[in-house]
Amino acid sequence: MKIRARLTLWYTTVLALCLVAFGATVWLTLRESLVTARHAELEDRMRGFRQMFLEHAAEPDASSEALREEAVEYSAALPSDFTVQLWDARGLILFETRAALESRIIERDDSLATAGQTYRLKMSASLAGVDEMLIKLRDILALSIPIALLAASLGGYWLSGRALKPVKEMALAAQSIGIGDLSARLPMPRARDELSLLASMWNDMLARLDDSVGRIRRFTSDASHDLRTPLATIRASAEIALRRPREADDYRLALNSILRQTDRATALVDSLLTLARSDHGASGLLFARLDLSLLAINACDMLQPMAQARNVVIRCTIEPGLAWIHADSESMTRVLVALIDNAIKNTHEGFVDVQLATDGQLVRILIRDTGSGIDAADLPHIFDRFYRSDQARSSASGGFGLGLAIAKEAVTLHSGSIEVESTIGKGSQFTVCLPVGQSEVQENFRINSSN
Repeated sequence: MKIRARLTLWYTTVLALCLVAFGATVWLTLRESLVTARHAELEDRMRGFRQMFLEHAAEPDASSEALREEAVEYSAALPSDFTVQLWDARGLILFETRAALESRIIERDDSLATAGQTYRLKMSASLAGVDEMLIKLRDILALSIPIALLAASLGGYWLSGRALKPVKEMALAAQSIGIGDLSARLPMPRARDELSLLASMWNDMLARLDDSVGRIRRFTSDASHDLRTPLATIRASAEIALRRPREADDYRLALNSILRQTDRATALVDSLLTLARSDHGASGLLFARLDLSLLAINACDMLQPMAQARNVVIRCTIEPGLAWIHADSESMTRVLVALIDNAIKNTHEGFVDVQLATDGQLVRILIRDTGSGIDAADLPHIFDRFYRSDQARSSASGGFGLGLAIAKEAVTLHSGSIEVESTIGKGSQFTVCLPVGQSEVQENFRINSSN
């Protein structure tokens, strides 16, 4: 059953129960009110008859005939649906109205004592008028409730259709959106209600999905491009070497070329695997208490040969034991190497300063170079995967545009942050902030990884 039909059915059912309960309440209340009023009227008639009868019975010359005549005269003034019966002290009928009440009646008996005589009075009132009024009300309710339910159900069905129309429109729009084109968005209802909020949330999700799919496509395209080059070189070197017999030195040159391109492809695959693991969170990291200053010193020593080849001086003014953090040793080493390597590649015949500072809450790693700097248009994208500025795409750099992306992911997994400041012609400064101490989340990661 569709939502529209279910809403109408529930609405009609609830309304039917409410109308039946309301009608029954009105009917019972009216019946009680009418019967109570009828009893009150009977009581008033009895009181009037009693007063009249006692006044005349107290007279000295009052006789049974005279009292009967007074009773007849008083009864004539009563409504036709009242009956009166009067007995004397001997139990003989002194007076009785001739009207016979065939419907439901209410009765009242009373004793009248006067002048040493006791009379018995009985007065009855018909409830025919009450029953007739209740029957009319019942018929009205029995006719009006079904009509009201029919009108309400039709109206509810129409209103639910109008209320769910935006849902149908959103469903049709969502059906037309495919993975090939995620730029379309769901229509926004005019009313600012829950459906508008739902459409807004779906559009936000589609925007995020569109962005993610776009980044995946760019990622795949760039990865394919960077892998195709070394593979093509390897194939070409092998084909050239196999066209005709060659000297041992020629084969050695071909194998060296193949080995270099294989190393390049292997480095790219390793970087891709690192990013893939980081996308799954920190479950694969082993957090331990580390001397960050010692890791920084080792990273500087590791990259000294590269720096010397580019006439770059690495100035590392860090002493061991300066800052301790809880982190994954391999990830932190990769972050330091990536940042220092990036600084060296963007500096020619200059300096790269590596500094470390702590305030007891945060550890700050500062890596400053005197290179060419980064253009302002490139700054928002330098941590994107495979992003390289025109200068960084030179053959001399030899990078894939993944180093800074890997560093960013690793720092984020360690609950830290990384920022960059750069001025064209003056150099750049990268600042990494990491928390001191072991957070509860990191402790959980360590326990999970050990399991």
